[in-house]
Amino acid sequence: MTATVAITGPTGAGKSRICRLLAHRGAAVVEADRLGHEVLDEPAVRATVVDAFGADILGDDGRIDRARLGPRVFADDRARARLDALVHPALAAACSGALARALAAGSPLVILEAAVYFLLPGPPAVDLTVTVTAPESARSARLQGLGLAPDLARARIAAQAHLEPLWRQADRIVVNDGTEAELAAAAAALWRELVAPEGA
Repeated sequence: MTATVAITGPTGAGKSRICRLLAHRGAAVVEADRLGHEVLDEPAVRATVVDAFGADILGDDGRIDRARLGPRVFADDRARARLDALVHPALAAACSGALARALAAGSPLVILEAAVYFLLPGPPAVDLTVTVTAPESARSARLQGLGLAPDLARARIAAQAHLEPLWRQADRIVVNDGTEAELAAAAAALWRELVAPEGA
């Protein structure tokens, strides 16, 4: 029987990395961030977001430009909450549909990678929720290692601060403050727990 897990946590903590480690073992990964891009292209969602934030958030191709939209909402709690209310219902539906398709494909483990998992209205049901986190200094260093300027790295981290209490609700917490080998060991432990438990 296929197991399902939601992996969440802050930017730069390593949730994408642990998902890749599990994917190498045979897991199917549903990326909520990618689905979020697709949701913003849905005509009904795009229309409500443009109505709320202005037509100047559109790029030359007529699609919502997240680089234009982001600065308007990340530093404004009310604007961010408004955007979430407009987008998250459609995102939750998209995540549920993608999980169902992955389950039908028969992978031994299906992962939903979603920083906003606990914010979704009626989040997709899973067998286990896991938060991957790390000290802020480590997250900032990783983001800068990906090419972000220090101030942009700090801004991305600050924009997610309101999610910290939600991430602590997860069934498991993985603190990724060590080596790559330690993260791989954490992934292996999750695989054993969910796919190959002792005595199964």
